[in-house]
Amino acid sequence: MNKNLFPPNKILVPTDFGQASRVAMGFARIMHETFGTAVEVLHACHMELPPYFSSGQIAALKREIKQSAHAAEGLVHKEIEARLGFEAKIAILHQPPLEAILEESERTGAGLVIMGTHGRQGARRLVLGNVAEQILQQSKIPVLAVRETAKPVRFKHVFVPFNFSSVGQIALEYAAEMAAASDGLLTIMHARENPDQVSTRELCESPIRKKCRVEEIVMDGEAAKSILEAAQKTKPDVIVMGSERKSSLLEELFSSTTERVMQLADVPLLVVPKN
Repeated sequence: MNKNLFPPNKILVPTDFGQASRVAMGFARIMHETFGTAVEVLHACHMELPPYFSSGQIAALKREIKQSAHAAEGLVHKEIEARLGFEAKIAILHQPPLEAILEESERTGAGLVIMGTHGRQGARRLVLGNVAEQILQQSKIPVLAVRETAKPVRFKHVFVPFNFSSVGQIALEYAAEMAAASDGLLTIMHARENPDQVSTRELCESPIRKKCRVEEIVMDGEAAKSILEAAQKTKPDVIVMGSERKSSLLEELFSSTTERVMQLADVPLLVVPKN
């Protein structure tokens, strides 16, 4: 089954009970109300058992972990009632957040992960801020990263940087589906890092134009800077970018362009993987 579809069949929302997670739930609520998408809220509880603990200490710690998980489930129920306003499935997993999110999204067949992030200055304040970039890099399904300052809205204006690559084409097609689903506008932007390079290729082919309204922008300069400047001018509701897993350790480092956009843009960023 192709999971790179919009609207998704199911949304997974990780929570660490912070403001960014609450904003993520707000976006999930809008998508549920608009498309009827099912939602699952996940909280990862993880505590390493020290190897030097005695059997009695280990038993006591396991009881404490169990009690913490029960308390966390109660908090998730309260968050769902306050932020979603409808019944959603709850998953409390005893795993590190990165593993829990990746494994649960695949196990449940979710079509989208919505995660709250804290930007450059606050990226290490809460647990999810530490793993958001790893999720964006490793997830097999699209991931929507939303800042804690974002206002949940329906995606009527979709912005997609396009560079003619296969990954870019996947992001473009996904962005077009998003714009079409909301009868919205798709802005396609191409950054020419070499202004002397002239391309005769169209940014958008006719099948895309048949799905939604389209506008095109060409800017000269470094990619991340151009994307941020164009997004500031056009004020989209969401930026869509593609992501491709790499084979070497060096290449597995998160794309500097995508990372900068996530850290600096005020607009939610949706990353679509190449599977």
